[in-house]
Amino acid sequence: MRTLYTSIVLLLITNFIANAQSISPQVFGSAGNYYAVGGNSLSFTIGESLTTTLTNSSYKITQGFQQPSYMATAITEVENPVYDLTIYPNPTSNVITILNNGNIFSNNTKLFLIDVLGRKLIEQQLNSEQTIIDLQQIVAGTYFIVIDENGFDSFTHKITKVQ
Repeated sequence: MRTLYTSIVLLLITNFIANAQSISPQVFGSAGNYYAVGGNSLSFTIGESLTTTLTNSSYKITQGFQQPSYMATAITEVENPVYDLTIYPNPTSNVITILNNGNIFSNNTKLFLIDVLGRKLIEQQLNSEQTIIDLQQIVAGTYFIVIDENGFDSFTHKITKVQ
């Protein structure tokens, strides 16, 4: 009788253990999040550096990526619809010329040359037809020309100074 009770208890414990374990897809990353709105969801992880996929007849384990397919997206630069300016030469070693192709600027329109750290290196008034920026005292690197009209940054253009 004792053997029967012991067998029943072992059978029940084995059944509970077997049913308690399940395999569900999980992603382990250093950071990420999951968002769901309506019938749509977005999940992402950061820090997955390896890609390995193991499959058998019942399971698929993918290490490194959440989704089995990927879509590449290209981002194109959009021309500024407000200003029609010609900025040349780029890259340059001495001066940058900005030609105004018919824009009407207010009297308090300023031009700034800003480095990649956000520091204003040059500030000058933007002329109605042509503006020249002297870069001889500036070290080689990447800079941004920013046009500020009435206190608002309304145009930004990247330039490169070479030696």
